[in-house]
Amino acid sequence: MAKPMSKKDRFREWVSDNLRYMLLILAILVVVGLALLIVHLVSSKSEDGQNKTKAEVTATPTPAAESEQVNQETDGQTAAEFAAENNAQVSAVAVRYYTALAAKDMDTVKSCVDALAAEDETQILEEDKVEAYNDIITYTLEGAEEGTYLAFVSYNCKYKDIDTQLPMLTEFYMYTNQEGNLVIASDTESDAAIAKAMSGALEQEAVKALVGNVQASYDQALESDAKLKDYVEGL
Repeated sequence: MAKPMSKKDRFREWVSDNLRYMLLILAILVVVGLALLIVHLVSSKSEDGQNKTKAEVTATPTPAAESEQVNQETDGQTAAEFAAENNAQVSAVAVRYYTALAAKDMDTVKSCVDALAAEDETQILEEDKVEAYNDIITYTLEGAEEGTYLAFVSYNCKYKDIDTQLPMLTEFYMYTNQEGNLVIASDTESDAAIAKAMSGALEQEAVKALVGNVQASYDQALESDAKLKDYVEGL
């Protein structure tokens, strides 16, 4: 009669019978573990790459932003702030023009403008009430093209036999002619681009403030001197 197997012997037999299955399961677990590890590593690397790309996109300006920045820097370097006497060349033309106008120095007047119609010259010569244009101050904006300017010239008009001077403001379009001289454009209405530039300048807040200040001084001068008011209203 055979001796019954002990529990230890039965366990050894079970292990021997199922060893190949256990090894197969272990191999599968190892493969699955390695696969999960690889997926985790690849996923982490991909996320790091995406984050780095996002950071680079955020830090690197787009072409439009670069263009805007260049334009801002260029404007800052070339465009003078709208202020009194901010362009010496433009101011010199304005002073020379008004000084010659009051003195009826037609040669100088003609040198300051690109053209002077015969009727305009006659009107200047026949004006006998203006004694002088004083306190001439020029505020300049650069035009759309190089060598062009929008000038706002404020001055006090002194009439003969009237003590109070009348504050006034005139807008000019100046450009550099073929001879290289800065001149006042006599015709600003037939050229659509010039007319648009001049009307557009009047929409700027700094220009509006200047116009408002001169208008207030103009009204005050008329109210303070009845003789001046009567003369202006009679024009």
